[in-house]
Amino acid sequence: MRYVTRDAIGAFIPQVTLLQLSNDDPAADAPDEAVITSVVTEVEDLVDGYMRGRYTLPFDPVPTVLRGAALSLIRYELYARRPEGAIPDAVTDARKHAIKLLETIRDGLITLGIADGQSAPEPGEIRVRARRQRFGDKAWRHY
Repeated sequence: MRYVTRDAIGAFIPQVTLLQLSNDDPAADAPDEAVITSVVTEVEDLVDGYMRGRYTLPFDPVPTVLRGAALSLIRYELYARRPEGAIPDAVTDARKHAIKLLETIRDGLITLGIADGQSAPEPGEIRVRARRQRFGDKAWRHY
């Protein structure tokens, strides 16, 4: 787990809720760690997708703002595993906010405050070819 720790997930999502969202066995008394790890991996790949190209990955240390966004996305994905129940509005709103935050970071409107040069240059090089201009300003003024 790169963005969050298991303890951080346990502190963010109550243990009883985490048990209900992750374990498919109604008689279970502990959360299903394999399900949690799978959801965390999925969310980390999503966050990396937004950050790739703008920053060098992986982050070391992970910016706090990305931890919060990852936790909100993990909680939403765990709720989404239960299609029979409605996802609480607070969880849905937190997901929308986290996605919007990732988009603004990706677009450069918000920076992560990484001052040690981890910002990655844009890949590739742009070349432009154009034909020689036939009519200049002087020619167009006569029309």
